[in-house]
Amino acid sequence: MAAASIAHAHDPARVTVGVDTHKDTHVGHAKDELGRDLGHLEVPTTARGYAALLAWARSHGEVVAFGVEGTSSYGIGLSRYLQGEGHLVLEVIRPRRRPDRRHQDRAQIAGLRCQALEAEARELEIQLDQRTSDSAPVLRSRFGVGSDSAAALLIAAGDNPARLRSDSSFSMLCGSSPLPASSGQTKRHRLNRGGDRQANAALHRIVMTRLRWHEPTKAYMARRLAEGKSKPEVIRCLKRYVAREIYTVLAAARNRA
Repeated sequence: MAAASIAHAHDPARVTVGVDTHKDTHVGHAKDELGRDLGHLEVPTTARGYAALLAWARSHGEVVAFGVEGTSSYGIGLSRYLQGEGHLVLEVIRPRRRPDRRHQDRAQIAGLRCQALEAEARELEIQLDQRTSDSAPVLRSRFGVGSDSAAALLIAAGDNPARLRSDSSFSMLCGSSPLPASSGQTKRHRLNRGGDRQANAALHRIVMTRLRWHEPTKAYMARRLAEGKSKPEVIRCLKRYVAREIYTVLAAARNRA
């Protein structure tokens, strides 16, 4: 219980992002769990723009959900990208506006949309927190493992019990096992884009949280950078270590059951 309290005390801010979608640009609006504005960002409707919006959202804390307008029209590309990165995407319906009082209606509709999104996100967060804490308290006690990350990892493990033979097989399941990409005398590895992408995104969130608040992880990053490793290479190593740690927790729980 003490470990769980410490982990929760270091959890990052819970962020909800609403996205107004248009043909050429999208505008993201971020709020924390208390409804406070964290800022907004306008990006082009390109793969690079989607990546910039996601990085911006993650910079504010742990992203609980994205509310996207027009997930079957202007927002379809962004929605698919965010889901591919393991994030929850909620459809936000744009209400029909009256022809008069257009500017006032726009402000009122935006406010109602944000309130509805925040309420739904809070309800989902409460349910996830309760269920993951009840079913996997040891997993939740690990530093940086929030409710959404725990849920993604539990689902990946539960859907693939035969692939939990070892920590390396679990790492491969999560797409965190680096693939050899050596050439001549140069020994290196490249990113593994296979495996369960939601589980992989969960490992990424855990690593990012630890790099901000977990001193041993921060020290590891500094040491490997000094050795000549690039930051993406170190992050890949950290995701592999976290996968091993999570596997140990899941295997112990399975043996107890």
